[in-house]
Amino acid sequence: MQVTAKGTVVIRLSDLVDGQEAVCFAALVKKTRGMTARNQPFLRCIFRDKRVQYESMLWHDHRFFQSAESWTEGDAYRLEVRGKHDLRYGMQVELLGIRPATEDDAADGYDFFDLVESSQYEPDLLMRSILARVQKYIAEPHLRELVETILREHGEAFARMPAAQKMHHPYTAGLLEHVWSMTKVAALLVDHYAGYYEHLDPPLNKGIVIASAVLHDIGKLRELRYHPVEARYTKEGCLVGHVMMGRDLVRETARKIEGFPEETLLLLEHAILAHHGKYEFGAPVLPQTMEALLVSYVDDLDAKMNIVARERMSSTTGDDFTERVYALDNRRIYKGVPEEPGPDDELDTTE
Repeated sequence: MQVTAKGTVVIRLSDLVDGQEAVCFAALVKKTRGMTARNQPFLRCIFRDKRVQYESMLWHDHRFFQSAESWTEGDAYRLEVRGKHDLRYGMQVELLGIRPATEDDAADGYDFFDLVESSQYEPDLLMRSILARVQKYIAEPHLRELVETILREHGEAFARMPAAQKMHHPYTAGLLEHVWSMTKVAALLVDHYAGYYEHLDPPLNKGIVIASAVLHDIGKLRELRYHPVEARYTKEGCLVGHVMMGRDLVRETARKIEGFPEETLLLLEHAILAHHGKYEFGAPVLPQTMEALLVSYVDDLDAKMNIVARERMSSTTGDDFTERVYALDNRRIYKGVPEEPGPDDELDTTE
């Protein structure tokens, strides 16, 4: 905690508590206009740091209502705020003062990259782990060349793109983290089921499973435009979507590899097209191979576990359950009882 020259406490937005007044630095995630039942305009602003995002409502008579028109989504701001915990909507912030953050604010602890969420894992380590599984599980040389070519040609974008705009892994390098986690889980499952059903003819195709896990969301590199706060959909992403765009990218790459087996390409394309699992989830086809079925379940599981874990870690409700989770049919998740530190555990009091 720091104190400005005027004696105002400077804290992280995520450390703000109900009724507290403080200076915080935050990025403006979204600014949307609406109308009340009495036909009065309002602005709904969402500010965030690396750990939380809070809403601030500006009604038509708010003193910042007019100036808010010039605020830019994705920019960082120095806020003077008062925390307000609402039983229905959770923590909100009341704006007492606001201006764009500048380099001069570094003296008060401003760091833009403390405002945006990113993977807790180093991208280079994630990529090396993924490539190691590609080498281990994809025996078919054409298929392995395709996967390695795509990762090499798109590695830079892959290393920073979120997996989604909002739902799961929606942070810098989130897509790479999602693929790393999926390939780890898929490897465990494909080993189990290949041994379990060892008399299948043809056998469960480990290479297709791992290749599909790596490439199932590769179309998001075309569907989304990277932004450190919240990714934006491209025009093509809105009109076509990442499922078809990913299939197209894979097909384009495969056509450049001489002698690429048609059956292998068909199985890979099907798993990519079917990875959402259900029509209502945006799948153009349903999984009709064991490999595609396994990948669709691993994708759904990994996405939902990320959503639940992030909800538990960021929840600011005053009871034992999180806020309602839209992706889980609006159910609330039990937080559990925190573990007591053991006698040899040291509490980190540096923050």
